[in-house]
Amino acid sequence: MPNYTTLKFSPQNYFYIITGVILSIAGLYYGSGFFIPISFALLISFILLPIVRFLEYKGLNSIFAILITFLLILIILGGISYFFSSQIATIISDFKSFKAQFNTLLDSLIEMYNENLSFLPPVNSEILANNIQHFVETSGRDILGVTLMQTTSFLASFVLVPVYVFLLLLYRKGIVKGILLFFRKEQRADVKEILIKVQAVGKDYIIGLITVMFIMTILNSACLLIIGVDYAIMFGGLAALLIVIPYIGTYVGASLPVLYALVTLGPGAAFAVIICFVCIHLLESNYLTPKIVGSNTSVNALSAFTALILGGFIWGISGMVLAIPFTAMVKKVFIRVSGLQPLALLLGEELFDEKMPPPEELEVEYIEPKLKPEPFYKRIINGFSNGRRTISKFLQGK
Repeated sequence: MPNYTTLKFSPQNYFYIITGVILSIAGLYYGSGFFIPISFALLISFILLPIVRFLEYKGLNSIFAILITFLLILIILGGISYFFSSQIATIISDFKSFKAQFNTLLDSLIEMYNENLSFLPPVNSEILANNIQHFVETSGRDILGVTLMQTTSFLASFVLVPVYVFLLLLYRKGIVKGILLFFRKEQRADVKEILIKVQAVGKDYIIGLITVMFIMTILNSACLLIIGVDYAIMFGGLAALLIVIPYIGTYVGASLPVLYALVTLGPGAAFAVIICFVCIHLLESNYLTPKIVGSNTSVNALSAFTALILGGFIWGISGMVLAIPFTAMVKKVFIRVSGLQPLALLLGEELFDEKMPPPEELEVEYIEPKLKPEPFYKRIINGFSNGRRTISKFLQGK
């Protein structure tokens, strides 16, 4: 009889893990109204923190430093919003001519279809136009209502983001101290280092992403200007902004200038736009993002795609935007927590490197804990005890 190695199976532990995961996903899903704005606020506060620290170093009060930072960001966002709104208003004013060109293109495509594919049932342009109009009249109202409801809900949540950002920046030192009190004194240095690295990962990801957006805007706009597409800077900037949704946003952003070029300039120009955007996307995904965003925040494609699907399922578009940076931050936490390093390797790209040592050489470093950790409930009790003693000493003036 073969000598098999048996693995120990603990149904109780797996039950606790599965139950915890399910409850966490359910809590994030039903608590999206709270978690989405505070998650965006957390990332934004990571970006603004260096500016606030610089102004505080120059002698400004924390409140004034935060308000001046808000004013600078408001001026930048206001300028970007003004540019896009003016361009969109111009496009709307030209909508009638665009509609006429689209109808002409549609008629020519239907005529080409009927002439070259005679073995298939013919298409009547009038019937097709009536069906499109009927669909818009019957379903357009429902679609518009749902869109307005979701947009209103998003804006209502987004209004809370500046408030959360202001409070997180104002009370950041107290928040860090409160987190450290949950841990023993000998663990607080490691916990503080983890918090610093998590903040650095979030900041590096967002700043790197903004840099990539700026470069993409220049490349997209230059290509569209060379081809002769109107509103090239607006289309190029919009396509660059949509890369915040990895893998999907690029194609959504490219579809608009392709459609506009197809209607206004013809199939040749539309094909040229497709070629340009494919080349730019290859440059962005294979060189710009890895070099600028950096390996410090990178996760492998499988983990990123899984995070996108899960984030979209839980929080929709907001979840897809937040999926990658939060996965990178969770990876940094896993690296420093004993017993969770294998999960950090599964999330990162290091595991798929050909120069990666075999598992036998990594077992001590990543799997075997140096000290047996205390149960979670004991750490919570010790954290409350340490916090109570610290508060008592503070009240006694010690």
